[in-house]
Amino acid sequence: MSGRSARLPRALSSSFVLPTLAAAALVVTATGASVAESPPALTLDFTKQEAAVARSEEAAEEATVSDLATRRQASAMQSAALQGRAESQLRAARNAARKAAAEKAARAKAEQEGKRWVEALRGGRLTSDFGPRWGRNHDGLDIGAPSGTPLYAMSRGTVVRSFLHPTFGNKIEIKYWDGSVSWYAHMSARLVRAGDTVMPGDIVGRVGSTGNSTGPHLHLEIHPAAGVDNPMNPASWLRSRGVMGA
Repeated sequence: MSGRSARLPRALSSSFVLPTLAAAALVVTATGASVAESPPALTLDFTKQEAAVARSEEAAEEATVSDLATRRQASAMQSAALQGRAESQLRAARNAARKAAAEKAARAKAEQEGKRWVEALRGGRLTSDFGPRWGRNHDGLDIGAPSGTPLYAMSRGTVVRSFLHPTFGNKIEIKYWDGSVSWYAHMSARLVRAGDTVMPGDIVGRVGSTGNSTGPHLHLEIHPAAGVDNPMNPASWLRSRGVMGA
């Protein structure tokens, strides 16, 4: 072979570039030299590192998304709890208002009911009127009825006295809401005690003939106030209250 240097094929000149693996194969073929395979190893290591970084970033992103979801859920639960408490308070306020209105209506109804007037004795017969009788004044009305017939409170009031009197026999005194007082006398039974509250139509006693009496009847007296012995005509008092039974 002459002294001229060996000439590389044109494909291996500095102006021609092949992919790394193809160039290396040509070099080995042309020169007989060996080629190290470190670049592929470096490339593989770098790919693993990138994958690890990607996984780390993905995990961080998932953690962030999970944290945001947890916060949103907590916020939604808190909002729901606040709304629930507000609705509960509103319901409680409405219920309280309804209850107060119902109680007020009940009180008004009870007040109206309590001021109603009814007969003391139903189905009785007037046997003696108010006025002069047997040389003295008869201070009430005598209404005859069978013994044991119920006697009723004529309106809302309080029992002032309930006792056995030598002349009146079993006697009760009821002070009504307008201040006037009724006396029921000669009863066979007293069914209320002093201090009891009565409403219109409550049974307070029964017709009898106790004390100074000639037969079963109710002796009814009306006085302007408790403790004042100044009887008025029960008939006019009853008529002024719309009670027509006596």
